Amino acid sequence: MTGPTGPTGPAGAVGQQGPRGIPGETIENVFASFLDFSDVWEPQSELPLVPSVPDPSGAITNSSLTRLTLEPGYYLIAYSVSALFRTASYMQVTPSYNGAAHLETGVYFAVNADGASASGSSHFILYVPDPDPTEFFLTYSSPTNAIDGNVSLTVLKLNRLP
Repeated sequence: MTGPTGPTGPAGAVGQQGPRGIPGETIENVFASFLDFSDVWEPQSELPLVPSVPDPSGAITNSSLTRLTLEPGYYLIAYSVSALFRTASYMQVTPSYNGAAHLETGVYFAVNADGASASGSSHFILYVPDPDPTEFFLTYSSPTNAIDGNVSLTVLKLNRLP
């Protein structure tokens, strides 16, 4: 048979601090943003991507007015689009990267009235495999022009652990 537990004794002295590890490397965020506003979008055209906040590291660059070059790695892509239509129509905005169009990350909106507005957004993670960079662009598809077209695109290079 065991008897009752006695009172807790005083706390012991704090031991010495152990050795510190090697300092880690500070990883800076790599990002850029692009926009276009009050533009006329013609059917089956690439949307302009004008730098708003450029990336000084060179991982995210404009290769033309409508195309970006992304170096290998993972990226968070977030974009929104909006436009006005004079007649009933639709807009489909499709991102292309790694040599292919990606409908699964596109935006689609139909309008059935004259003078209606259309808008949408998409957010996704894009992987650019080593060793080659990829071109990224947005294509506007519709049977009609859109007016007052606006694009807002943010690209954030992700720091993924191996």
